[in-house]
Amino acid sequence: MMWNRAPVFVTALIVLCWAARPDAQVPTSPQPPTSGAAVSVVGGLSSGSSTSGAALGGAFTFDFNDRLALEATGTWLDRGAGADAFHLNVGLLVNLLPAGSRAVPYVAVGGGLYHASFDLGDDRFFGLMGSQYPYGTPMVPIEGTPGYGMMGGGYYGPAGMMGGWNPGSQGVWPGQTFDLDSMPMFYASRLGPMTVPQNGMWGTRSFTDPAFTIGGGIDANLTRRLFVRPDARALVVFGHGGSYTVGLLSFSFGYRF
Repeated sequence: MMWNRAPVFVTALIVLCWAARPDAQVPTSPQPPTSGAAVSVVGGLSSGSSTSGAALGGAFTFDFNDRLALEATGTWLDRGAGADAFHLNVGLLVNLLPAGSRAVPYVAVGGGLYHASFDLGDDRFFGLMGSQYPYGTPMVPIEGTPGYGMMGGGYYGPAGMMGGWNPGSQGVWPGQTFDLDSMPMFYASRLGPMTVPQNGMWGTRSFTDPAFTIGGGIDANLTRRLFVRPDARALVVFGHGGSYTVGLLSFSFGYRF
């Protein structure tokens, strides 16, 4: 599923950079910020194709010079009831103004891993299915949709052997279906054939995929050592021939050594 919130984060990034234009800068501090290593705490809001939630984490940066810095971050993201994610990223910050300025706009790019977990027994996913379908009912993913074909007591063509039902070549699913539209298609399509478990014990399914990060923000120096950093990023996760995008708006408070 394409992420439909990208314009919000792109607009936020443009606003941040416009606010940091040279003619809007507070005069340069007589004592420029120190260079070197810095640590910061990160808090904000993340938004994907199916839900929005809080984001919490931390970052470590190291300045190579007044224009280029290395950044490593770890961020936990709330993905709604029964789901969360953890993002690890290593990348570069490219300053658009010298680091000695009070407010320095920057562009960020990096790569890392995105780990998403889903409690399938939560009511948001399969938690209510036990009251609709008996234990042992086979479930086959319907390709191209977030739905499952419930095989019931019958056998519907080659679906059980093929691992999925393709409505384009095999027609409309002839039996009952169960929609899983609360889970992004990027993950729902990877669950594969399943069976309704006994006592609703669905368990947790997790996915770890490579992720590319791009965005930017403003490094606002409060003193030579303390700084705040509003930031907007797009996290593009890749896996099984598809992609999934999560937007992240955050605010950091940090300290330079």
